[in-house]
Amino acid sequence: MRIEILVDNEDPRIYSLDRPKMVVGSHESCDIVINHKSISRKHLVLTGKDEKYFVADQGSTNGSYINEHRLVPGSAAEFSSFFPVRLGDNVLMTLLSDEDAQDLGPDNEFNNQAASAPQEREESTKMISLKDLNKSSTAGLVKKRTETVSKRKVSKKPVAPPKKDHASNVMMGFIGFLIVAGAGYYQFFLREVEVKVDSTKVEKKVEVVVVDDRPIKRVDYSTLPTPEAILAVIKNPKCSTDFEKNVCMDMPLIYQEKSGTVLYNKTIVIVADGLKYETQAKSYVKAPRPLDLGGSQAEINAYQIDLNLMMLVLWMKENIPSGPKETAGIHDFTMVVAFADLKPGPAVLMSALAFVPESFFRLKQRILEKHFIDAKQNGALEFSYALEYLRFL
Repeated sequence: MRIEILVDNEDPRIYSLDRPKMVVGSHESCDIVINHKSISRKHLVLTGKDEKYFVADQGSTNGSYINEHRLVPGSAAEFSSFFPVRLGDNVLMTLLSDEDAQDLGPDNEFNNQAASAPQEREESTKMISLKDLNKSSTAGLVKKRTETVSKRKVSKKPVAPPKKDHASNVMMGFIGFLIVAGAGYYQFFLREVEVKVDSTKVEKKVEVVVVDDRPIKRVDYSTLPTPEAILAVIKNPKCSTDFEKNVCMDMPLIYQEKSGTVLYNKTIVIVADGLKYETQAKSYVKAPRPLDLGGSQAEINAYQIDLNLMMLVLWMKENIPSGPKETAGIHDFTMVVAFADLKPGPAVLMSALAFVPESFFRLKQRILEKHFIDAKQNGALEFSYALEYLRFL
């Protein structure tokens, strides 16, 4: 196994895990030296035992984070390839297999010793403000790393071809003749056709909905957990069991802020930041709050349905990847998106919506960017089709 370190916009560095214990920090005595303003002299210790790896923050100034949860100093937490560790604000540490590291290409040399000692810097670590720490989340670093890895894989240097013998030279000459002949054919016969095709190109991107004529499956109310049961598990550790980790890997953004998944019996509870999405959703709900105007209970309920519906589609837009999903591993489960007030203290369930997994991903395919544009004018009515797929708890 190896460790990949990504610092700001630098190229990632890779280190072999060739010792049972490795110290990560900004001091030159560390096994892995990271010269960054948010890294403490001895920031974190990485240990390996029985093919498992653990990390322990060493009381660093700006903290270490897994799944956006700050590690308790001195307490070991399991470190896996599922979830990278964020150190301070702009440093990402990822666990890689040897095969994954080799896929990045020869430009990423395997570094088996500590990086060179840092240049002159302040003796004490710079305290990063809470505002700056909030600017940089693990989600942003993971996205940056994904882009870097993709570029690395595309730019891998090809293996040098073997020396050509006489037969190869003849074959290459014949291929060259075909290329020249083909180019001539293109110039004289096909170019006119291509010009005509190019003139008809439409630059505007068109979103397409894949039509699925199958009946829409909805959750049976009798199988749903109670709001009290959902509230009880909201504060549980998220994406911690193997099953939960697999679900999180299929939907890689849901655990990057305060959200994540937790399994309750046969229900996959996906926890979302209710305050965040309620704030966003209010700009799409055109009717004023009936309660403020002394409205009827029916008007209040209608307003709340519009608000909860907009919270859901906004959350799906940000967190659920596009494209068809295989639900064979979870088709017997129920999925619940639970919007909660996640401030410190007792959890508060703001709303919850239940799905059959197949319907959950089918709904995502129907949600288009143009619907949000139209909803600015027409309100939540633009997403009324979503009500066919879900049930409110």
